[in-house]
Amino acid sequence: MSENGSFLKERLLEAMKGALRAKDQVRLDTIRLVLAEIKNAEIDKRGPLGEEEIVALIRRGIKKREESIEYFEKGNRPELLEKARREIEVLKEFLPSQLSQEEIVHIVREVLHSCPAGASFGVVMKEVMAQVKGRAEGQVVSAVVRQEMNNMR
Repeated sequence: MSENGSFLKERLLEAMKGALRAKDQVRLDTIRLVLAEIKNAEIDKRGPLGEEEIVALIRRGIKKREESIEYFEKGNRPELLEKARREIEVLKEFLPSQLSQEEIVHIVREVLHSCPAGASFGVVMKEVMAQVKGRAEGQVVSAVVRQEMNNMR
């Protein structure tokens, strides 16, 4: 993977071409939107985005759609609900593979053993999140860190 995020950006461009050939409108629209968001972020930054920045952008897109799903369910809008679910599926394809619960526990234990005794929750979380780099949800990591810190007491 290159530092300027081009690997993920290239994957998105290839997927867009594939969606265009397959006439998959939802997929095409979703990928075009992500590419436009990347371009806008690069303009704001005045330079290319890194791989992690693109992943963060995709995660925000998923989160927005998950929030929309709640409103579509309340508003009884099944067509929009299905479209949002499909968009989430498309976006998830471009995220790095997620760590298993066991892998997260292993990382947390390593961090706890390398941290000084009595290290705060925040210090441990910061170190663990740096190691998982978008391959695990913050809520999941937080729960594991709390559990492991309680087990040490």
